[in-house]
This record gives sequence, C-alpha cells and structure tokens, in this order.
Amino acid sequence: MRKIAALSISTVLLALTACSSPSNTKDTATSNGSATADPNKPIELRVGRYSLPTWGYPAGDDFANNIWYRHYADKFNLKVVHDWTALQNEYNEKLNIVIASGSIPDIVIEASTNQLETMVKAGMTADLTDVFEKNASDLTKEILTGDGGLAMDSATFDGKLMALPYTTSVIYEPSLLWVRQDWLDKLKLPVPKTIDEVIAVAKAFKEQDPDGNGIDDTGGLAFSNWLFDGITSTTGFFNGYHAYPQSWLKGEDGKITYGSVQPEMKNALAKLREMYDAGLIDPEFGMKDTTKVTEEVSGGKYGISYGRCWNVYMYGTGLEGQPDMIWTPVAAPSADGEDVFANVGTTVVSYYAVNKDYEHPEILVQLLNDYNEMAYGPNRNDPEVKKFFAFEKGQTIVEQGHLSLARTLTTDDATVKSLEYLIEAIEKRDPSKLDQALTETGKYEPSVAYLDGKGTGYMEYHQVKAFKTIVEGYGTDHLIPQAYGGTTETMLNKMGILGDYEREIFTKIIMGAEPIDAFDTFVSEWHKLGGQQILDEINASL
Repeated sequence: MRKIAALSISTVLLALTACSSPSNTKDTATSNGSATADPNKPIELRVGRYSLPTWGYPAGDDFANNIWYRHYADKFNLKVVHDWTALQNEYNEKLNIVIASGSIPDIVIEASTNQLETMVKAGMTADLTDVFEKNASDLTKEILTGDGGLAMDSATFDGKLMALPYTTSVIYEPSLLWVRQDWLDKLKLPVPKTIDEVIAVAKAFKEQDPDGNGIDDTGGLAFSNWLFDGITSTTGFFNGYHAYPQSWLKGEDGKITYGSVQPEMKNALAKLREMYDAGLIDPEFGMKDTTKVTEEVSGGKYGISYGRCWNVYMYGTGLEGQPDMIWTPVAAPSADGEDVFANVGTTVVSYYAVNKDYEHPEILVQLLNDYNEMAYGPNRNDPEVKKFFAFEKGQTIVEQGHLSLARTLTTDDATVKSLEYLIEAIEKRDPSKLDQALTETGKYEPSVAYLDGKGTGYMEYHQVKAFKTIVEGYGTDHLIPQAYGGTTETMLNKMGILGDYEREIFTKIIMGAEPIDAFDTFVSEWHKLGGQQILDEINASL
C-alpha cells in the first residue's frame, strides 16, 4: 500500500544562482554503474517536454539547443533527445496518452499525482530508494526533506521511493485581506484588524462614495461564485473563523477529515449571510466568475477583497485610470481575537520519475543536484551561473531556468529568510542584503525605483508589501498544509460532484435561498454521497 503523509503548493521566480557540487560530476559512479563509463560515447536521455510560445532564447538557441543541454553534454556527457513536445496546456493530455501506451520516456518530467500512481501501479517506474541515498547531495536532501519529509513520503509506495518530488514553498499561499488604502484615507478609516472592522470598512466603501465621483457605484466585500479561488476568494474570511475550506486536515486522533464539513464553517457562513442581507455583498455574486469580479475590482467598483500575495498583479491593471490606487495587504483578521492560521496547499508541484528500463537512473539525481547547487549554492550570484537562469534581451530580462530538466523551489524556511533579506534591502536601499537571498531578488530594483518615483514597479512593490505581511503575520508556524496529497478511487470519481454540491449549497446559504441550518444537512449528505468513503480510503492508506 502506498505510504501517504501530509504535504504543504505557488509560482515564484527563482533567484539567479551557482556552480555544481562535486557529487554531480560526470565521473560519479553508483551501484548502477558510472553515468560516463565510456567518455567517448554520450549517454542518450529521452524526455517528453512542454514549452510556451512566449519563452525566449539567445540568438542561435532554441528549445532543443539551449544553455542547459550544452551544459549537460559538457558535464555529464549527456545527449538530451526530445521524444515529443507539447504546449504547456496540452502536456498532461499528451503524457496521459504516453502512459496509456506503456512506453514512457527515460525520465518523466513533472507528472501529476494521478499520473505517478498510474505508472507505479503499472510497474513502469524505477525504484530510486538506493539511487537517491547514494547520489543525492546534502543540499538536495535538505531541500526535498525541508517539509519534514512529507513530499518524499508522497513519492513513496510500499516503502520504495518511486519518484522525486518537484517541491515548492507554500509560504506564498495564505489568503490575505487586500484593502484600498487611498479609500481608507479618504474616509478616515483604520486598516481593519478584526472581522467586525472588515464589515465596517465594506459598509463604508459601499455607502460613502470612496472614489468621490458622486455616483452610487461602489460595493462592499468582493468575491466570486467559485468562493475559494486564489483571487477574489472567501478563504481568508473563513480562516478568520478558524475554518479551513476544501482542505484535508489531521484531527487530534490522527485521522484525516475534511475542512468544509467542520462546524466552524457554519459560523462564517452565517456572518456572510448577514453581510449579504445588509447589501455588503453583490446580490449577483453567484453569477459572476473570478475573471468578472477581478475586472470589477481593478475597475474601481470594490476596494476590499481576500486573495493571495500576487492578487495586486490583477488589481493593478486599473492603475492607469486610478493613479491614486494604493493597496494594503493585511493578514486575515480574526473573528474572536484568537490567532488566525491559513490553510495552504502541498509542497509538491509534480514528480520526476525514471523508466524502470533506463540504465542510468542516477542521472535524474545528478541533474537535480546540479540544479540545486546552481540555484541555491554559494556561487549562485556568479555572472557565469546567472546566465543559466536569465539573459538580457534589449531592455528585457528573459528567464530560462525553466529549460533545465529537473528543478525544485526553496523550502518555506529558506523562502522566509529570503523575503526578510529582500524587505530589509528595500527598506535600507542596500542591495548587498540580497547576496544571502535565494529567491525574489528580482523584486528589489523595480520596488526601489517605484518608491523613489523613478520607475513603474507598482506591482512588484505591492507584492513585497504582501511578502512582509505574510512573514510577520504567518511565518511558517501559522500555516495549515493539506494533510493528504493523493487521490483515492472514490475521490477521483466523486470529488468533483461533491465540490459542486459544496459551492452550490454555500452560495444558497449566503444568498438566503437556504436557511443557515442547511449546512447541517450538507454535512450529512456530503458524507453519504461519497465523502465518508473518501475519508475511509484516505485513512486506510495511512
């Protein structure tokens, strides 16, 4: 049976980075044989990859001929061959077809949880337990076990490591409260620190003409009919009531349960119902998707909404018509004065697996060692290393770290330290502070330029403000990660239906089409319609 444990998912730019450790050198030998036993004969590595039309390359380079592939040839005597390629939005479908055919590439890049489980059950993938232990550098082990080993556990089946996780930091995922500071200033209101103050601000924004145009055209709290999206969300509001929607949680008895059926959810729904009845929520929110509500926020209809640290990149699109628009991110306010925790995703983005018939499974570990040392090692700021991650094309910085075959993002602890260095560097106008940062260093120059009135780093600076809010308001000890990251058979068949039912009943409760006690009926029906079976399957797998 597969061993499954808690995991803790974002999309950030990596810091520009350094040279490779000795454990990655091309003469490394393993129990599986040397990756370069015959230095005159390159080792072929077949892969399937996705790309985007927007990716840029230096003159003379392309997707199949790039700085990373030449580096692999020089360092590992490795010849990378594209078995097939696909656009990013078509990649999963293509990979599913390849898996179904039974003929996977030598290394499978960025497989989903379901795809990995399918390959493992079909006996397609190599056992990497000993390969990883003998070949992984200390840095690679530190990164891949930085969440307490949960990511590695998710790639472990019957005690065997069957893939390596592509890990990320979930520190970016708390749902913050975003408030128009220029509107607060105009109405002489404080930044809200409690749910009651959130409601007071929503009421003032709805009724007191914060944009000063003399027209009744502003609303209260903005969120979409998806309810729990990363943008224009209700998640942060629920967190304020110590409720964690759409999350697998570990109870005091060690068993997994589902956050959306816990009693704390009912209290938050009741308060949203009160706000709806008071006109502080759009009466048509149930018909508006995230794109529509985001347009309304950026267009100046709303000045208060919950969402993640990157929301300002959408909200700020309305800056040209509202030059005074300033956003303040706030850690989700509490309903009762108790600490607020944020439910977040998993530390695993996807997985790298090796074909069981490939003669050199150690290559995957070596490639990951190589990337980690370049991205996070002591020489990461060397100009010769930085060029592997970005190059200048005119006035534009073009990223190319994504061309590497295997990569990871930093752990939460390392990311928090990097954000602290970034914040300090900006506040003190001291770029030397960035030397110790592993990520987000690209936010420094545009943020300083914006603050000094010499550039257009509006979005970057506002996200840095959100970073500071996350570091100070949550850190790593106020996050509640998903306690389960896999997929059971019943979940695969019924979770979509249960999710639709959940959003439907919650929307009806908020809009008054169902009484508050309909939540209790929902809980009962959720379990009967497959939820209990899913929980039984999850807990049986632990």
